[in-house]
Amino acid sequence: MLTPEDASFITAAVEGLAAPLHAAFDTGFTDAHAHYDDKGMTGDGYSKGRTDLTRDHARRHIELQHEERADLGGWQPIKTPSGRLHLQHELMSMRILHATPFDLVPAPGRNKARISFYRNQSVDLFGVHASHLLGIWLSPPEEGGEISIRIVRPIGEWKPGRPPKFDLDFVLPRHTETFTGWEFIPDDEGLELPFEFDEDQREEGEGNGA
Repeated sequence: MLTPEDASFITAAVEGLAAPLHAAFDTGFTDAHAHYDDKGMTGDGYSKGRTDLTRDHARRHIELQHEERADLGGWQPIKTPSGRLHLQHELMSMRILHATPFDLVPAPGRNKARISFYRNQSVDLFGVHASHLLGIWLSPPEEGGEISIRIVRPIGEWKPGRPPKFDLDFVLPRHTETFTGWEFIPDDEGLELPFEFDEDQREEGEGNGA
């Protein structure tokens, strides 16, 4: 279990990423859906493509911000052949995934490198500073609203449809000011943060190409 000091270290590390990451996905979502709508590609059959294009636009937005030396809170994109969005902050890393239809936090699957990432094995050597994080983005509900991003620190492997294993889980605020006054309260199930989220929300995710 993380200590409150460990949790505070992680949230301080992601604080500066809050605004640029939300801006990237807001822009990506708008651009991706405009493209599909303009081309008349509507209906459930295009949902996966819209999700993938949203991620690609968001990744390019972050890359351009990094190239232009914009403030990303000390984070920088990692070039990957998969096309997925990975970020690095000193020893800390984050994989950005889309929530799945059946799991709010996508399971690691069978890929050995991904399983190792989820286990956070490097923490034993370098402490919480080398944490592997997941940034889980959720599309806005159909009736309107904003994209939300959830930060999770996984601590093990689980199968799709099973409860995820993590010791830190919070919704990333859109603005830095929201971080002021956060208090971390450890209990038997991990660390609770001072806000609520819908545990029943289910989305399409990495297993479908996000």
